[in-house]
Amino acid sequence: MGYCSTYFNGSRGMMRGNILGMGFIWWLVIAVLIVAVIYFLKNQRDQSHEAMIKNTSNSAPASAYSSALDLLDEEFVKGTISEEEYLHKKELLKQ
Repeated sequence: MGYCSTYFNGSRGMMRGNILGMGFIWWLVIAVLIVAVIYFLKNQRDQSHEAMIKNTSNSAPASAYSSALDLLDEEFVKGTISEEEYLHKKELLKQ
């Protein structure tokens, strides 16, 4: 019982070392693990954000083009623009 009593009294043991002992090393390991987890999670979030931006930027011109054509079609159907103007603007949008 000699070892157990000295361990619990604080005179000896792995977690009760001085600043250069094992206690410091365990805190350092825990701090490194926390920093690694934060870095990994931040990196994952940044990669998913970049992928989302890349996906939306690729589809944006097609949706903008179709919505412009839809608006042009509506104007022609309403009769606010002539057939010549409609065809001219449609050709401009296709370019």
